[in-house]
Amino acid sequence: MEAKRRALQLAQAGVPVYPLALGSKTPPKGHHGYREATTNTDAILRWSDDWGLGIDLFTAGMLVVDLDRPGTDRNGHAVHGGKNGVKALKIYLEQHQRQLPHPMYAEQTPHGGLHLFFKLDQPLQQPTRKPNALPGVDILGDFVIASPSEVDGSPYLVMQDQAQPVSIHDTATAPQWIVDLLTAPQTAFNPTKANSFMKGQKTYTGRLFDKIAQGADEGERNNWLASVTGSILSAGTDPANAYYLIGWINERFISPPLDDREVNAVFKSVCKYH
Repeated sequence: MEAKRRALQLAQAGVPVYPLALGSKTPPKGHHGYREATTNTDAILRWSDDWGLGIDLFTAGMLVVDLDRPGTDRNGHAVHGGKNGVKALKIYLEQHQRQLPHPMYAEQTPHGGLHLFFKLDQPLQQPTRKPNALPGVDILGDFVIASPSEVDGSPYLVMQDQAQPVSIHDTATAPQWIVDLLTAPQTAFNPTKANSFMKGQKTYTGRLFDKIAQGADEGERNNWLASVTGSILSAGTDPANAYYLIGWINERFISPPLDDREVNAVFKSVCKYH
């Protein structure tokens, strides 16, 4: 109910929102993530009371700096690959003699990371995100999960200076250097030149990584994830680790991600043959 209340507040202020399944980063079955984000309060009132919420950053004219912190989930699995985005950003700011603008609206993620929200002077050309713009730092210009949504039993929490509270609507405008981190092209890469350094035939692992990197869109998501899951299990991966991996792959490489029930169904189906 709290998420629905906040979704209504955001929508009334012109920020498009979309529903998330209970305790999940993925949309409820039959929904399509940020692609169906809305400011229509009548539509939001029809949301289930236990759903979480996400924000369509692109349409809202915002971006988020997503800072990872090393830690573990409630099952003891390492999260964020041990990367420390807070430390990486601090080093970057010191090296380039830059500062984060204020006032700044921020939220803490369920695994201890940080989401720093900024407005944009100019809209982006298209929804986009830059994973690892810095080690452990993602720049999001498409969508983001927002408080009070919960994942792994922990909520996204609004971080406030009680003396000077900042709303998401009053957060600072992103300086150009943050926008550049998001929109600057990746370092030039010449596949032909790279292939000249490869020895022999591509390995099974190499083909698997290529398959994952290609990702999947609507219409092919289930079959693609089933194929990737089978490849991971065929490589001898422990089923528990395989399950953890496909959850991460679903979030990162499928657009929009499948909901948890569909991921579970795919995994159980594939496991019957391995």
